[in-house]
Formats: sequence, structure tokens, C-alpha cells
Amino acid sequence: MRLGRFGILTALVVAALPGAAAAQVYPERIIAREKVRAVVAAYQQRRDSNSREEQIDRSTRTLKLGANGTIALANIAGDILVTRGGGPDVTVEIVKTARGRDVNDARELLQLVQVEVTERAGRADVRARYPNNEGRNNRRNINVSVAYTVTAPAGTRIVIESISGTAKVTDIKGDVSANTISGDVRISGAARISAAKTISGMVEIVDAQTDGVLESGSVSGDVVLRRVTARRIEASTVSGNVKLDELQCERVDASSTSGNVWFTGPLARGGRYEFNAFSGEVRLTLSGNTGFELDANSFSGNIQTDFQITTRSASTGGRRGRRTELSGTYGDGSAILDLTTFSGSIVITKR
Repeated sequence: MRLGRFGILTALVVAALPGAAAAQVYPERIIAREKVRAVVAAYQQRRDSNSREEQIDRSTRTLKLGANGTIALANIAGDILVTRGGGPDVTVEIVKTARGRDVNDARELLQLVQVEVTERAGRADVRARYPNNEGRNNRRNINVSVAYTVTAPAGTRIVIESISGTAKVTDIKGDVSANTISGDVRISGAARISAAKTISGMVEIVDAQTDGVLESGSVSGDVVLRRVTARRIEASTVSGNVKLDELQCERVDASSTSGNVWFTGPLARGGRYEFNAFSGEVRLTLSGNTGFELDANSFSGNIQTDFQITTRSASTGGRRGRRTELSGTYGDGSAILDLTTFSGSIVITKR
């Protein structure tokens, strides 16, 4: 099914938004408020970084969740780092950093932000709580960030929901879901990934395997997947590039509204690959000998290929506004390539 211009844009925005998942942790009104607060705080920090006093509070919690427990990490402002640990327990280091007019002011700010840790059988929730309007002591802005550094058994299930901050997960084999509004999402060495999404930032997944569907997306930033194995991969961005390198997957859907879509590696026999760009290039660099059925369309650009295509239909454009298309078969035609760009070229080369 082909989408119109605005249909593609709408679909990409909806797919990349982590709002639905985030709303389960923080209400929409808090998300909206804290997005504004984060922008204001960042501006103030740059403006008077030389004149602000900083105070730091560190604490560590040890959680006995078992080898396959679940930890949910919710944050408003600050980075979240999760790595594989050597012991049976989950360790969470919480670092609160406050910046105030003077030392006393910074200390008071630290007390206004609390981190709530709730532990029950096989699950723990770690959540940063900022004061509401009544608890702000007449302060308009609370310049406090909270960072989580977590070590966990390999089989731990990780759920991350953040508003402003980078989420990084390394060498965790349990299910991983990481969503942030403003910040990067970086996952490496994972075995199961259900979601990796951001609105403003980059998504990068490296050396990961999952037996299900992997959803990755950004509104403003690149989406990069390298050496990833999955049953199905969905990768989308509105403003940025989609870069897919050495995937092992039978179904790939990749889209960018303003940017390029690049794929490097082999095709799976019987696989289906659908790549769409609105304003950008679609480029495939293929290795291996898998044949494919090709359906390529560019509304303002050329179609180039190094492969000998047995052509069913083709047009080469010409006057402004005329579509260029190429349909045909290479080899045994066991894979399907469905490639579309509105403003850009389609290039298929041999590796």
C-alpha cells in the first residue's frame, strides 16, 4: 500500500513518538510541563554556568530481583546507564545534581526532588519525582538533574521511560524497552528489544538479537542499526537518516521524511524490504547472491542499479514532475524490494 505525502509524514511521526508508553509513567500534563522546564533549565545553565553553585547527592540501592526480574526506570531530567553486572542483584546508583544561586540554594533544591524506589516480588520501579506547583516553594524552575547508573544480571527485563536524557543499555539479554523524549537511545549486545524510540535524538542499536519485532524511531535524529538480527525490523525518522548495516531479517520497513535510507548487507530468501523516503536518497549495497523482485519509484530522481534486471516495466522520467520507475526480477526473485522516494534517487549496487 502506498501512502500519500501527508500520510507518510503522519505515519512516521506517530510511529516515532514514545508518548503512549511515557504516559503510563508520567501524565501528559507533567510531560508537557517538564519539556518546557528542561528547555528553560538548559538555557539558564548555559547563561550563568560560571556563577551557579553545584551540590551533588549520591545514594545506592541494591535490589534482589532474581536472575530474570524486571526493573522500570522513569526519569525527567538526566541520563540512564544500564550495564550487565556479575552478581545476582540489581544495583542502582542515583546521583542528584542541583545548581543554585549559592550553596544553600543548591542544597534546598536537592531536597525538592526525590527518587522513589518501590520493590516487590521480581520487580522494582525507580521514579524521579519533582514537586508540583504547591511544593515548589515559590520557585519557577527546579534546576536538578538525576542520573541512574544500573548494573543488573544479564536476564533482567529493562523498561526505560525518560523525558530529557540519554538512555544507554549494554549487554542485557532480557527484554529491553527504552523511550525518551529528548536524548539518544543506545543499545548494544541485547538479546530482545521491543522498542527503542526518541523524539529529539539518535537511536543506535548494535550487535543485538531478538526473536520478535524490533521498533525503532526518532522524530529529529538518525536511526542506526548495525549487526542486528530480528524477525521484523521497523525503523523510521522524520528528520534524519536511516542507516541499516548487516541485518539478519526477513521483513524490514524503513522510512525517512527528510533524510536518506541506506541499507548494506545480504537479503534473506523470501524476505521483504520496504524503504521509503520523502526527501532523500534510497541506497542499497547488496552482498550475497539472493535474487529479488524489484518495484522502484522515484517522483523526482533517477533509478540506478548494478544488477541485470529482467524488466517488466520502466520509465525514465523526462519533463518535470514525471515519475521514474523500474519493475522487474533479478535472479530467482526470492526476495521483494519495494523502494520509493519522492525527491531523490534510488541506487542499488553490489558490495
